[in-house]
Amino acid sequence: MKTLKTLSIIFLLTLLGCASTEAVLAEFDENADFDSYNTFVICVDDLFVENTNFPNHDNNKVRELIGNALENEMIKRGHKTNVLNPQLQVGFNLIIEEKEAVFYDCKKQDEYSYWEECTINTTIYTEETLVAYVSDFEKNQIIWQASIKCDLSRYNKKLPEYVNELVETLFNEYPKVATSF
Repeated sequence: MKTLKTLSIIFLLTLLGCASTEAVLAEFDENADFDSYNTFVICVDDLFVENTNFPNHDNNKVRELIGNALENEMIKRGHKTNVLNPQLQVGFNLIIEEKEAVFYDCKKQDEYSYWEECTINTTIYTEETLVAYVSDFEKNQIIWQASIKCDLSRYNKKLPEYVNELVETLFNEYPKVATSF
C-alpha cells in the first residue's frame, strides 16, 4: 500500500511538472466592441508555409490545423464565416528562431592560465512562438492578438489535439466569451 501511495505521488508530481506553464501574452483594443462583430474570414496568406528552413515545425499540415482551430474558436464565440463581407480577419504568425545555449564546466583553472576556457558544449535549439490575431476590416487594424511558445515538431500523432489546445489557450484571452451551442 505504501508503494502505491509513493507511486501515486510521483505520478502526480510528474504530471504537474509536464503541465504547460507558458504564459499567454495578449492585448486588445479597449475601444473595440467585440460583441458588435458578427462575421469573419481566415487570412488565406497565413496558410502558406513561410519558414521553409524548418519543415518539421512549419508545414502545410501544421498551418491547416492552426487555421481550422482559429475558425473553430471564432465560431464558438458566435462569429460566422463570411468570405464576401467579413467584418473581421483572423490570422496567425508562426515565428521560428534558432537559438544557442552554451554550457560551462566551471572547473577552477590554475593560476598560470591566462585565458580561461571552460566550455563543455554549445547546443543550437529551435524556439517557436504562435501569434494569433484578429483585425477589423473597416479600420484596417489589429484589435486583438495573443502569443504563446510552442513546439509543433514533437507532437506527431497528437498534433491536432495539441494545436487545438494551443489555440484554445490563446482564445481564453479573447474579449468575447464563448457562446454555448
